[in-house]
Amino acid sequence: MSLTNTPTVDSPTLRVVLIEDDPVYRHFVRQVLKKVDNAKLIAECSTGTEGIEICRRERPDVLLLDLVLPDQQGVDVVKTIRPELPDIVVMMITAHSHSDLPRELLKLGVQGFADKTSSSSELSKSIRSVLAGGISYNSIAGIARLPLEPIISLPGNTENIKPEKLTVREREIATMVAAAMSSKEVAGKLGLSTRTVEKHRANIYAKLGVRDVVGLTRWCIYHRMAL
Repeated sequence: MSLTNTPTVDSPTLRVVLIEDDPVYRHFVRQVLKKVDNAKLIAECSTGTEGIEICRRERPDVLLLDLVLPDQQGVDVVKTIRPELPDIVVMMITAHSHSDLPRELLKLGVQGFADKTSSSSELSKSIRSVLAGGISYNSIAGIARLPLEPIISLPGNTENIKPEKLTVREREIATMVAAAMSSKEVAGKLGLSTRTVEKHRANIYAKLGVRDVVGLTRWCIYHRMAL
């Protein structure tokens, strides 16, 4: 299941650069981006070297790139660009699966990770979430299988708050919210009222010391809660 935060509305238009060597998939992503209201594709290329040059010149808000490029790894592109553009939002797209990859991407500050089997609607949802400042990892199962040392850090004492601090119902709702379900969707799934779900969410945030869905998602990833 995808791990995707729900985006906000009325977001400003963000400038996007796409690095993808497969022309067919590049066309696919281009069509998906056309349907994302707050995204504008300003440049695209097929190699990491060219992509780095474009990012340095255009200073985009968002970088979408393939994990494996003809001249270098997408991870290396991120390592080069991140110090120069610390605020750039990065989303990685790949056809490959590696058990240790999510950990490395999280440490690099990659906000999104999607595989190429994602449908246009799934990819669009992930992109919208990332553009809105959320985190979207549809390889959460791989994260759950990682060794037990932390894969991300959490602010303050949040990391010390164990899942057992929440009730069974709160843990259930927390994982659903972190997996991009709205309060209305959670309510329908669990047979509750939307107002009841909203109260549970407020209690969850208060117990965990987080302010929003992004913080909740990071906490769920940290504690490897099944999504």
